[in-house]
Parts: sequence; C-alpha cells; structure tokens
Amino acid sequence: MKYSLGIDLGTTFSVVSIIDENGAPKVLKNKEGNTLTPSVIYFSGEEIIVGDDAKEMQAMGDNNIACFFKRNMGDENFVLEFQNKYYNAEDLSVIVLKKLKKDAEDFLKAEVKDAVITVPAYFNNIQRQSTINAGKRAEFNVLSILNEPTAAAMAYGMKASGENKNILVYDLGGGTFDVTLVHIGEELIKVLSTDGDHELGGKDWDDRIAMYIGEKFFEKFGVNPMDDIEYYNDILVKCENVKKHLSKRESTDISIYYCDLSEKFTITKEIFLGLTGDLLQRTKSLSDDVIKSAGLTWEDIDGVLPVGGSTRMPMVLDFIKEVSKKEPIVGINVDEAVSIGAAIKASMENATNTPTLRREEKALFTLGGYKKTEDVMSHSLGMIALNSTGERYINSIIIEKNKKIPCTEKRPYEIRTGRNRNNVLEVYMLQGESEEISDCTILGKYVFYDIEYVGRKPSIIDIEYSYNKNGVVDVFATQRETAKKLPLKIEKLSEDFIFEEELNEKEEAVHKNIVIAIDLSGSMRGKPLEEAIEASKTFVDSIDEGSFSLALIGFADKVKTLINLTEDREEIFRAIDGLKKADVGTSTMSEPFSEAYNILKDAYGDCFVVVLTDGQWYGKKDIMAEVNKCKEYEIEIAAIGFGNAKKDFLDKIATCEENSIFTEVSNLKQSFSRIAKVISRSDGSIKIFQKSNSIKLR
Repeated sequence: MKYSLGIDLGTTFSVVSIIDENGAPKVLKNKEGNTLTPSVIYFSGEEIIVGDDAKEMQAMGDNNIACFFKRNMGDENFVLEFQNKYYNAEDLSVIVLKKLKKDAEDFLKAEVKDAVITVPAYFNNIQRQSTINAGKRAEFNVLSILNEPTAAAMAYGMKASGENKNILVYDLGGGTFDVTLVHIGEELIKVLSTDGDHELGGKDWDDRIAMYIGEKFFEKFGVNPMDDIEYYNDILVKCENVKKHLSKRESTDISIYYCDLSEKFTITKEIFLGLTGDLLQRTKSLSDDVIKSAGLTWEDIDGVLPVGGSTRMPMVLDFIKEVSKKEPIVGINVDEAVSIGAAIKASMENATNTPTLRREEKALFTLGGYKKTEDVMSHSLGMIALNSTGERYINSIIIEKNKKIPCTEKRPYEIRTGRNRNNVLEVYMLQGESEEISDCTILGKYVFYDIEYVGRKPSIIDIEYSYNKNGVVDVFATQRETAKKLPLKIEKLSEDFIFEEELNEKEEAVHKNIVIAIDLSGSMRGKPLEEAIEASKTFVDSIDEGSFSLALIGFADKVKTLINLTEDREEIFRAIDGLKKADVGTSTMSEPFSEAYNILKDAYGDCFVVVLTDGQWYGKKDIMAEVNKCKEYEIEIAAIGFGNAKKDFLDKIATCEENSIFTEVSNLKQSFSRIAKVISRSDGSIKIFQKSNSIKLR
C-alpha cells in the first residue's frame, strides 16, 4: 500500500493524516501514542528530542528548548544556538518533520515519501519556499503545500451535503491566524478571499497572562520574573495551562516562585477576557476585510467554521456567535481538520500525478465526498517601478491578492542591447498591498541574463509573473526577437538596501568608451587648435567621473593615437596638451574612423566617437565605408565642424543629422560640453540638436 501524508506543521502542535485503503481519512498516532505532536525540540547534549518529552522539559523550565519558531519561517535573522550549533526556523522545521515521518512510517509499517504540507494562508513567498525546502530536506517528496483554512474547508466539505454555502473559516492556531471565505458547492470548494496575521495566535493569549502575572509580581516585590530567561519558559507553560483551565472553569490559580519569593494569583474568565479582548478584535477586523473584499456582508455568511486549537477557548466561540449571529459550525475536530484536508489533497495529487501505479502499490484514491478546490493568494505580487510622475519608486502591483491560483500575468519590457556589454534585465519583486516599498516584503532581485544583441533597435523582453499552485512566485522571461528563454538568477538584497540609490547606480552603470578625433591639418594651427584643446579639456571635465574611458586621435596626412582608452584624467589632459606637438602632416589625406574602430571594437560598454574638423577630407575615397563599419558596430558618432567644413559632409559621417553640428570656433567649448553631458546620461546613443541651447537624449 502506497501512502501519502497530509501534514499540519503547526506552531504549537503538528498532526499527520492519511487516506486509508477504504478511502477514509485517518489521523495517525505518534510514537508516544498521541495524535498531536508538540512542535517543541529539546537539545540534550548529542541527543535531539522532539514532541511530548521535549514539551515536558519545557514545562520544567529547561532553556535548551526551541518552540514557536514557525512564526520565523524564512527569516534569516532568526537564529538559535544549541550545543555550539546554529539553527534557523527552517532547520528546526526539518527536525520536526523528520520525527513526523519516522513515526508515521513506524505506525504504517511502510516507507512514506509523498506529502502535502500545510501553511498559514498569509505566509508570503519566502515563508512558503522555506516550508517546501524543509520538506525536501526531511526527505519528503512535497506534492504541494496547502493553505490551512483551505485544508480545513476540504475536510468539512467532504462531510457537507451538496448545499451551496458561504463559509468563513476562522483558523486560530497556536501562533498564526488565518481567515478565509469559501463557497462550498456540490463539486467545488472555491476560495473567495483570504487574509491573516502570522504573528497572532494562542501564544499571544498566553503572553498576555504572563505579562499580567509579571506586572503583579513586580508591584508586590519589585522584580519581574519574566525578565529572567531561566524562568521564562516555565512561566509560559504555566500560563498556557491557565488558558486551558479557563476553558472549563470560571477561575484558576497560578503560583510563581522566584528569587526566594512566592505568590499565588487568581485569574478569572473576566480578567482573561479583559487582557485579550483586543486580540479578538484584531481577528474581527481581518474577518470584516475578507468578507468585504469578496463583495459580501455578514448576512451573506451561512456559518463560521472554527479551526485550530485556540478556538477551543469559550471566549472565541462566544465571539464568533456574537459577530456572525449564528452558532459556530461543529462536526470536525479543530485540531485534526487541517491535517485531514491535507491528506485529501495528497490523495488527489497522487491520483493526478501517478495514474499508472502498479496494482500492488496503488492506493485507493476515490473519496466519495471529496470536492475539488480553487484557492487564492493572500498577497499581491508587484515590482519596483517609477510612479506616473517619475518622481519616486513605488510598488507596482502586477497580480492582485485574492486572485485564483495558479495565475499568470505578462509584461513586455524594452532593453537596448550592446554588442560589447553584458546585457541583463533586473526586476525587483515585492509582495504587499501598499504602494510604499518599505511596507512590502522584498522577494529579491530577479536578474535575467544572456540577452542577445539584436542591433540598434531595442529588444523586447516578455516577462511572465506567476503564482503557481503552491502560491509560490515564478518569473520567466523570453527574448521576443530570438524566442530564447532567458536564464534567471535570483539575488537577495542586503538589509541596508536603498532602492533609489541602487537603481540610480544601475542606470549609470554602463561604461562609456569615447574616442575624440581632432583634425590637425595646417588650417587648424594657431587659435583653432588652442580652442580645440580647451574644448577637449572641457569635454573631459563635463563627463561624469568614473563612468568613462577616453582615447585621443590626431589626424591629417596620417593618423596617430595619442593615448589609448584610459580612465586616468591626468594622463588624458597631458595627451590633449600634446596635440600641439603631434606630427601627422599638414593636409587632410586620412580619416580617423578605421583607427577609432580598432580602438573600440573590443571595448566593454557603449562606444562613441567625437570628431572635430575645419574642412573636408579628400585623401581616402572609402571614408564612408569606414564610417558605416563603425555605425554597424553600434559606435555612435558626433561630428563637429567649423570654418571650411561642409554641413552636408558632417551629416554623412554623423550617426544622425541631429548629431551633426556646424558652429563657430568661439563656441567649441559649449558644443563639446553639451555632447559630454548627453553621453553621460545616454543609454548608448546620443542625439543632439541646437535649438534654444537644448539637448535631446534618445
């Protein structure tokens, strides 16, 4: 018999179920003979103990205890140390899952690989992925993860008749709260909306009692036992027992012994309600939001299904009755429902994925009362983008919360590719409803690389944003021109990451390679050359520091590279001063483009040539062949002329007419400065025109 487990990996207790050979759900007992396994770990020397025995050590006040770590799933900053080893929440969950797996295999007397693991509906992408990772590390084949309220609805829906009902699943566990509105039909359980708080659960009720006791103890003795870590776990366990006792009694006592001081406190139901009433109101606010987002009212709700051990508190059941004006739905075990729903899901997954198992391996997947489900995601998926005015970065939502999963949205992006650069597209992904980036969960930087060069026109990258069946984010990209699926690398962002600074740096990160070519024929001697030298220095001063390399060419009868590409400004200025002594002849029998091409062809980044001349060149008949060679290689050309230079000649050698400038010698500094500023801001191309002293960036 092949079994698949349904695992409720809880904050305080975990439960495991299967669908047995008769097609009926069955909750498995652990090694200790209980259906509930405390999600508590005790580190004792070389031995690691999970479950009931660990819970007992916690009750005795031992500090080598890990508990309530589910709330910190996926949080890299949460680390506990035991016996000189460090554990995060995922590591601790692996230990619990291994215990559940072994106990299930011992109970079933069979190896078990497949499992569906439940998570709070409000878990984000990082927490969901971490749960999947924990399952895999515990040597499970994780068929899927399932939202806890949806699992409970499946367990209830299996028993429900074919009536159409709107049911609010009120899931208050030991550490998390989820509320989900579902429509249960004859064949389908459809999730309409969901919300929750993964930092609200039964533990918070315990903490309120503990805070109250600590304050009362301090009022009498001047010390607070809750400040002492050695007594902390012991007091929390006592407060948990107080909560349980108040579910059956009107009052109960708790005795505290600390620093040779002792006191007995009486806690009544009235006191308990007063301490925790605001926690109930938090659950109501979330429930109101869920109903409203589905376009319904409380009058449209046919019943509230309490799930999770903390719903055993009478105050919770009374509260449900008060807000819904109906008796809470009964008939399912609040501790076991989520695990049973997961087991149903596991059987359905196996029936879909392995229809051709051998007869002796095949489980009975036909469940007389099961219903298919449609689930939703509790968080919107967005990305960082500029707002409509271009003034600041915001969370631009792509997939809104409460949309049926799996779901996909596609967005096209333009990116200019370069022949000699690393063409990548970076997308910063977020989860959250707020436009403010700081209020959202940062999923990371999704970097698509190996984008192919497609020429001067921008490449179109089609990006697909998806929530898969597990509510986990998938992002894919295809280069439209090549139909190539782009490889993806996901990078985590540092804690001190500042979006505006990082993104602005990325905009300016492409290196600029610039060749300045100066006509040094005889007609340039004297003032024209002096002005050209000063204009070249102005150009260098106007370029953003650290973003460029520059080479200098002089040409007349022959061509000479006075300095090759360098970022050293002092070296560049010395080379510019050396223009006066450059020996290249007196007439214009050469052209600078073949030399510029050789300099730039292997350069990494964007490439530019800025040519200054006071005439037309006659020596070479294939000037345009060399010009076109540069243009085909994506080298941007700006041509500046004065004196006897011809505008139509400048137009021919420039990349475009706007990059052809005819001016006066006295305006050379201004023209060179303008070009430098445009290149500094450019995405690899320049377009300059002289109108009202303005510059246009293409």
